[in-house]
Amino acid sequence: MKKSHLTLILTLMGLALVLSACASGVRVTGTPGLSISDDMVFVAYGNTMRGISTETGFDQWQFPEEVNNRIMFYAQPYVTDESIFVGDVANNFYKLDKATGKLDWTFSDAKGFFLGKANGEDTVVYAPSNDGNLYALDAENGDLLWSFKTGHYIWAQPVLSDDAIFVASMDQFIYAIDRKGNQIWAQEQEGAVVGNPALSDDGKLLFAGTTGKQVLALDAATGEQVWAFDANGSLESVWGNMILVDDVLIFSDSSGKIFALDSQMPTIKWQIEVPGAVVGGVVELPDGFAVASLENETSLVKTFDFDGGANWEASLSGEVFQAPVVNESLLVVGTLNGDNLLYAYNLTGVQVWSYNPER
Repeated sequence: MKKSHLTLILTLMGLALVLSACASGVRVTGTPGLSISDDMVFVAYGNTMRGISTETGFDQWQFPEEVNNRIMFYAQPYVTDESIFVGDVANNFYKLDKATGKLDWTFSDAKGFFLGKANGEDTVVYAPSNDGNLYALDAENGDLLWSFKTGHYIWAQPVLSDDAIFVASMDQFIYAIDRKGNQIWAQEQEGAVVGNPALSDDGKLLFAGTTGKQVLALDAATGEQVWAFDANGSLESVWGNMILVDDVLIFSDSSGKIFALDSQMPTIKWQIEVPGAVVGGVVELPDGFAVASLENETSLVKTFDFDGGANWEASLSGEVFQAPVVNESLLVVGTLNGDNLLYAYNLTGVQVWSYNPER
């Protein structure tokens, strides 16, 4: 692995260790957590959670209204039609009104902080925590319904199927549990799973990338390994999210290699490479996908069609650790240590606004 890529990964691991030792009021720097809807970008960063207009790039609201140095946010928010669910690094998990940012409820019984993105269905929200637990909460009032314990941090978003909830932990296991929190199966991997797994359209295969330099397909019903891919030993750690389009699995490793595999068998359909390290993985666009890479403290956003053909790219100052977020007309990327916190582009690559938090 290139030295810069190893340094990047160690930096991310160091963030988790620093945060785990945080006392109230300690400042740390972490990557902004982004999500997007049709009309707002939601950014969890530092002491606030903010709603920003996708049209203008201006603040619509912030939570809390008065900055509290005891609160810090870095988790990617989970957004529904009316609400936002997000955790902080003081072990609190919140439900906010999507339109106004007003607090609905707070869950404060976790023993660790929140860096992973939640998921939900019906009246239940599933919150992954760095105490190794997946918390199932009543979405209406925040009451704890049950929790499921793993052996390490959970940074990946839980994946939901009709039959199970799939939980990828940094203890190197992927778990399938039922809607009551009972384990169905547990499958050990060669390394930790940090990015979000992907589920096939028919719900039969679960795909995951690992820090053990593999991409795996598991039988969703049993957890048994169907295939493993390591690019003949050339694959580096897979930290980011992957997408599945028409039975083609598209993902990037940490060194910037991007692969498209037949999802039924690990044969390469095409392979390309971007300069620099990729941590956040890929995000699907209406007619292709995008990836953000980092090299020498500057970042590059590149977009491609589904056959790996290059479309447009944008160079920006700062470091990018999360994949861009996308709606039907806008791509937004968050950076650290750059000229701006957020950059927004239309889907032809024209920058339409940039954003820095009001001081």
